[in-house]
Parts: sequence; C-alpha cells; structure tokens
Amino acid sequence: MTHGAKTLAANRAANGRKVLPSAWQLCAYLAVAGFLGLTSATFAMDRQPAPPLVESIDVNVPKMAMTAIDLAYEIYGGGLHVVSFGTQAVLTPRTYEIASQFQTEGMADTLFNGRASSAANGLLTPQGPRLLAYEQEYDGRFGQRSIAMTLDQAGQYTVAAMPEDGIHEQGFTSEIVRGRVDPLTASIFTAINQHTAPCNTSIPVFDGRRVFNLEFSSEGETDLNPQGAGTYQGRAILCKVNYKPVAGFTRKFMLQQARDPLKPFTVWLARFDNVMGPGGTQPLVIPVRMEVETPVVNAIAHLVEAEVDGHHLIRAATPTN
Repeated sequence: MTHGAKTLAANRAANGRKVLPSAWQLCAYLAVAGFLGLTSATFAMDRQPAPPLVESIDVNVPKMAMTAIDLAYEIYGGGLHVVSFGTQAVLTPRTYEIASQFQTEGMADTLFNGRASSAANGLLTPQGPRLLAYEQEYDGRFGQRSIAMTLDQAGQYTVAAMPEDGIHEQGFTSEIVRGRVDPLTASIFTAINQHTAPCNTSIPVFDGRRVFNLEFSSEGETDLNPQGAGTYQGRAILCKVNYKPVAGFTRKFMLQQARDPLKPFTVWLARFDNVMGPGGTQPLVIPVRMEVETPVVNAIAHLVEAEVDGHHLIRAATPTN
C-alpha cells in the first residue's frame, strides 16, 4: 500500500498490456447493491473500443467529510494465489468515485493471463447509490473487451460494448436495466449504502452485457479468525449471496442453471466501529472474506490490506522466511 499522494489510477502495464477490470467481479458482486435509477436505455451500436479510463483521482486532496478507502484482495483457488484485486474509493456524503485493478497471478497467469481496470462515479442518494458513469477494459487470454456506460442529461443510459454480446445480441427494454448498478459500485456497496442492513437486500446489477440480481440473506454474526492470507480477526456479519441471472445469458447457461444452480456465495462483512461511513451516521462495513464454490473451482478471497483516510485498518501479513 503506498503512502503520500495516492491516486486512483487505471494505468497501463509497462509491457503495454491493459491493466484489468475491477473486481474479481465477485468482490464486486459481493457488495453489489441496489442503486441507479434509469428511466430508459439506449445502446451505442458501433464496434469501437470504449473510451480510455480516467487517468486518476487524488484521494488525498483535502475535502470536507471526505472518506478515502484503499483495499487490496488476494484470491485463491485450489490453494494457489490466482488473482490480485485492488479497489480505491473517494466518498463524500453526496458523491463517490471508485477505481479498481485486477490481474491474474502464478499458474493462472500462465494459463489464463489477464489484466483489467475499471472506474465508476455517481451520486449517493437516500435511495442508495446512483451510477453516473462506468468504464472497464480487459486484455488477456480471452482477447480485448471493454464497456463504457453513462447516464446522459436526458436520463438515458448509453452503453458502448466491445464485443457486442449478451443483451446487445438479444435486445432488452428500459425496464430491464432500471434501478441497476455496475459491478464496481457493487464491490463496495456495503461501504457506500447505509440505508439498508448489509445482509438484508437484493442488489440488481447490470454489467453492460448481462443483467442479474444478488440476493443477500443474513446468517447472523460470527467470530472470524485469520486464515491464509487474510489477517482480519474479530466479529463479522455472515451473509449468503444468491446469484440470479435475469437477461443477456445464453440459452445453454440458463438451462444449466435450471438443472444445477450456482451455490450461494458466502461473504463475511466486518463493521469498523471507529470509522464512520460517508453519511457520518453509521460505521463503515467492508467485505473481509468471501468463498465461492463452482463446478470448476472453489475460490476464496481475502482482504489482505485496508486503509481509510491514511490509517491502516488491516495490514498485510509479514512474510516469513
């Protein structure tokens, strides 16, 4: 974790590859939340790449009631470190800006190398976060992919996607995307939406190609001990999250889900009582661990470092020789 003049950056790697998307989208999907009031949607039909991401935002600029958050996650599959994912956010009582970087690691980088970057900004309203703009770029084993979504002055949601798959091939109505949020905003939903209980909500998500819901349910609180790369120790809210596809998925996928639905994700949320969220009335709540079980691999994501306004809430484990 860097100090001093930090930036929220979507930078290119030195070798020219694009730095990858924001959340393992699970860590994005994990805090996903109900926001974004869209009145209608229009989609750009050109096949040009999405515009480049905003270069950076300074998270140390003095600003009244500003909260700067810097989170680092490591994701493991089969006991191996396969993905590193970082998220940085600047929150005020009325606005939010987020940037995120994703990259494969180790054996996963050899077999399925990928890099991605995402950025999003929006408003914090009594009804929850309202997205204004979201961009994502990916480059790796599966080719180049990009998304750019904006809410224009007419209240229409414009999306440019490369390639144009998902709902771009199937068509959709404005009602399908109404009230939905992007995966990046979703990744820190528990931190920015303080109007509902963290594990008592259904989060409608639109990632630019597919529409789905994340349905949260609480299983109470538990004591969480350090595990693997995760060093957090203390009380945590235990949530189950069901992934419910809505639109933009292939018929094959939907048939598979009907026969064998994805098992719920398990997410542990930590409440930091000494740090207030952007509204200043409730403690900050951050995902500290998540487990996902799929037919392909079982994965676990650990929050390995967390810094808020320059103060460490969680420090990376010290390497042992």
